[in-house]
Amino acid sequence: METKNTFLYLLKENKEFKKLFYGQTFSVLGDWFQTIALLGFVYSETKSTFLLALTFISKGLPQLILSPFIGYFVDRYSKKKIMFYTDIIRGVIVLGFLLAYKFIWIIFILNILLSILQTLFEPARQGAVKYTVKKEQIVIANSLSSTMNGFMSVVGASLGGMVAELLSIQTAFIINSFSFFLSAWFIYSSKIPHNLEKNTTNRFYKDIKEGYQFIIHHKIILTLILVGMSWGVIGGAYQLFLTYYAEEVFHAGSTGIGLLYTIQGIGMIGGGIIVKNFIGSDDHKMKKAFGLAYLFQGVFFLFFVLSSTVYVGCMMLLFMRMAGGVIIPLDTTFIQNYTDDDKIGKVFSLHYSIYSSLINLSMFVSGILLERISPKVFGVFLGMLCIFISLIWLYMYYFHKLDEDQNLNQSASSR
Repeated sequence: METKNTFLYLLKENKEFKKLFYGQTFSVLGDWFQTIALLGFVYSETKSTFLLALTFISKGLPQLILSPFIGYFVDRYSKKKIMFYTDIIRGVIVLGFLLAYKFIWIIFILNILLSILQTLFEPARQGAVKYTVKKEQIVIANSLSSTMNGFMSVVGASLGGMVAELLSIQTAFIINSFSFFLSAWFIYSSKIPHNLEKNTTNRFYKDIKEGYQFIIHHKIILTLILVGMSWGVIGGAYQLFLTYYAEEVFHAGSTGIGLLYTIQGIGMIGGGIIVKNFIGSDDHKMKKAFGLAYLFQGVFFLFFVLSSTVYVGCMMLLFMRMAGGVIIPLDTTFIQNYTDDDKIGKVFSLHYSIYSSLINLSMFVSGILLERISPKVFGVFLGMLCIFISLIWLYMYYFHKLDEDQNLNQSASSR
């Protein structure tokens, strides 16, 4: 008899979630193809670390600026239509990178446009997931998404580099364009409820104000956003540490960079499996696991930056990213469970956009700081910051500061 606590059973039983999941998988794979090819292209053509940093900034800054406003549109309009049309438009825009050989500046304009569309797409997708599975399956659905993202980061980064080197960078761009159209087809064929948009006569600014009053007055939602901001700051520097340690500390060159990114993806896969098999959907167990995972993430980050051999570094990185693989699906599940239906777009938009933009801004600032500060000193500071944030969460958990009534959608709970 097939157990219900498996990824395969989840996909078999929930056809609409399966379509969303397939669309997400192909889209993430295409994004990794493009990311590796684009970064390699910018640096090989310009030899400028400034333009490389500007590539990251052009992705992060629009998300930071627009995040307070995007959620209004995600809550008001059909999430299915938002996902479908943003995928179609992104599939067209990505083809513009084929002109980058003649006009290098076009990269930054296209990155800005893609960033805006991603800021619309991701909150709509996350907000729609809870309506395509049963209530008790939400955490398994999120852990599957996180696990597959980790797997696609391994496959996409590896294949993206190979395609760009063996075929051409343009081929990687075309593959990414195709992945968006394929994702749009899966979304179009899905039957996501059409009544998820907010039916209100509130004006734009009043509606936004109500959304952020909700965030401020709900400790668990506000705390999740603040925790996400902390990892946005830490995670941007962490991405630079991967390259620096592979080159300068482990002396493993490009092979070492690929190895560390592969280990990162494997760790994320392992974390998602841990959530599915050992944590489940019990609310108190999830809250405790979230705080402990954030604590372990900081501890193993400390061990990673203090390591001096590639073997020790890979082991510490593996444990660190397994903790991250636990954090991500639990974070998403908390927001889905504790957010009112007519405000879920605003919460996901703010959370996702601020986190993503801070990652990119942190890369830029950290790149400057690492030229003036010892990487190990800087890394120890960031690791201690991560541990400090985890202790705040655990304090709030053990002293029942995070105990709130879940605002679950009635139609989802009655499935």
